Amino acid sequence: MEKITYDAMRNFILENELTDSVAISLHPDSFDELVMDYLDFNGNKIERPFEILGIEILQDNTGSVSKNKINTMNMVQ
Repeated sequence: MEKITYDAMRNFILENELTDSVAISLHPDSFDELVMDYLDFNGNKIERPFEILGIEILQDNTGSVSKNKINTMNMVQ
């Protein structure tokens, strides 16, 4: 993905039919860009945990997710 935006993330979630059994992990730069776009779209309001269409969006702090890549993680144990 060229740049991870709010619209691109919504489309990714819908196209892949993701449910709340997964979370999305993003590179810190991509996460920051998405949060800024989300704030612009939602009038500087953000909820915790950060979710789009019920899917939790997390910042990867392990260094395993490349910039502008989306990593889905199974949340059901």
